[in-house]
Amino acid sequence: MTGTGGTSAASRIAAWWRESKIAQTMTYVLVDAVVILVAVVAAYAARFEGAVPHEWASGTPISLLAALGIFVAFFFAFGLYGILLKYVGVDAMVRLGLAVASGTLLLLLGDLVWIGPGATRIAPLSVVVLTAVFTFMGAATIRSLGRLQAYMGAGTRGDGARVLIVGAGDAGSLLLRDIENQPRLRYRVVGFVDDDRRKVGRFVRGVRVLDSIDAIPRLVEEQQIAEVFVAMPAASVGELRRVLDLCNSVNVATRVVPAAVLAQGDIGVSQLRQVSIEDLLGRDPVAIDVAGIAKTLAGRSVAVTGAAGSIGSELCRQIMLMHPRELHLLEIDETRLYELFLELRLSDADIPRMQICDVRDAGKVARILTENRVDVVFHAAAYKHVPLMELSPDEAVGTNVGGTRAVLSAALSAGVGHFVLISTDKAVRPSSVMGTTKALAERLAALYARKGLCVSTVRFGNVLGSRGSVVPLFEEQLRRGGPVRVTHPDVTRYFMTIPEAARLVLQAQALSDGGELFVLEMGEPLRILDLARKMITLSGARAEIVFDGLRPGEKLHEVLTHGDHQLVATGCAKILRLNALPLVATDFEYRVGALIDSARSAALPDTVAALAALVPDYTPSVAEDGRAAAAVAPLAG
Repeated sequence: MTGTGGTSAASRIAAWWRESKIAQTMTYVLVDAVVILVAVVAAYAARFEGAVPHEWASGTPISLLAALGIFVAFFFAFGLYGILLKYVGVDAMVRLGLAVASGTLLLLLGDLVWIGPGATRIAPLSVVVLTAVFTFMGAATIRSLGRLQAYMGAGTRGDGARVLIVGAGDAGSLLLRDIENQPRLRYRVVGFVDDDRRKVGRFVRGVRVLDSIDAIPRLVEEQQIAEVFVAMPAASVGELRRVLDLCNSVNVATRVVPAAVLAQGDIGVSQLRQVSIEDLLGRDPVAIDVAGIAKTLAGRSVAVTGAAGSIGSELCRQIMLMHPRELHLLEIDETRLYELFLELRLSDADIPRMQICDVRDAGKVARILTENRVDVVFHAAAYKHVPLMELSPDEAVGTNVGGTRAVLSAALSAGVGHFVLISTDKAVRPSSVMGTTKALAERLAALYARKGLCVSTVRFGNVLGSRGSVVPLFEEQLRRGGPVRVTHPDVTRYFMTIPEAARLVLQAQALSDGGELFVLEMGEPLRILDLARKMITLSGARAEIVFDGLRPGEKLHEVLTHGDHQLVATGCAKILRLNALPLVATDFEYRVGALIDSARSAALPDTVAALAALVPDYTPSVAEDGRAAAAVAPLAG
């Protein structure tokens, strides 16, 4: 019993000693005390070649005590006992040097003013200097050994997930240091890759730069890499996409250091983020004329319809940066409207104004624009879901056509200075009800431009991540474990990020003199099958891809212009202008009014036929029995 109790008590004491901060500090002090005492003895031995004369030997105990007390005191003063040995770095060595230098100055001063027995100093000045040198060397060695022990025991040297770091610069070095300092993460960095050929074959913190970035696929296979960390926060979108495509080609999990961490000055594993689809598909940001845009919006009353939608909400965020006098948020979705309002109030509580408003209510829209003396209107409210609008063409006509006419008419009567219509590539040679109603909206904008309203239209393709778009749909399917459902193996779409689209809409507004139809440069169309494959890789899932067939109203490929129209340059690289506005017949507005009135009660095929009569290049989806697919097809999942 006694032996067991003694063993238990000893274990508790040992555990306390390991975990107690006071005990750890006492250990460090004891080690430093030994180093200092050895340094003093070594200094005397070096000065007198091992034989200390009698007249100096009597001062040795005082030298020992003085050096011990002064150096330990300065080690405390410079915070050396508050640094864990495994985190020792250059800053700790600088602190150590300053502590030793300060202690040495005090010892020299004391030696000069202290006159001992026989009118001699305590120790020769050279002994004091040698003591300082040996103390620094010994203390630095002890701390380096502690750092080395942590380094050798870190995940970079032991077992764990094998990691390849892309980028052997400052970011890569800091990331490696953080991995070394957290062995519990169990990462083993097997090497770097970097396109700077001067770095290949060299070492970063003991880890070799294996090859150039193009070697990623080979190295992933040869080194059995489990994950790739991309430490290139200053890389362009094109450079990042190239790296991610290489990682994607061998289906290896990948995380990236965000660009935002550059301003923080430190980089760690916790700051790595998962690769987003925007990383794979994004484009280099285009420079916009912020000052020019601000001149058109600062101090003015601005209204955004469909304010809580994907494009509308981003427009509102960026308009807030231009310091308008008021920003009126017109939206029918009360929940999302209130959420956006609260968000925008954080920037300036006096600018955003909530307005529950259905754009089809012409009277209310006119009252809002008139009473608030609105200067600029961005009309983003629209139904955009293609298959759903095939089933409800009355709603598409009511909002996309009737709502646009109501807001245009209200803007004209209220004396609005500029009206901007957000349109879509699906309005070009439409095959869907949604696209056809947006084509009619473009024609209405052209008509009101001739009536004297300063109006411009901005047309672009899909935006990544918008509600109801393919990206969040794929993400949800992957969360459920698949399958990922693609309509057709050859279907393509144009894509742009929401922030880029909103910035370019604002820039187009600033460029406009009225009456233009702008088309945003969308780059090359992307195959949806390729998008699905990349998203599967990013998720780390092993989901299969299933082809469901094109849904009602969908096309294999979208186009941004009619074949007989041309795009001409503007002052912005990614904004083009159509050389011709849509043609509008003299009775166009009357026929549009009749369509809006009849759509409320007409049978679905009759509404589709009326749309085809108004937009000659509309080609309705047709089922096998010859009727419009919208009349017979269920909504595809």
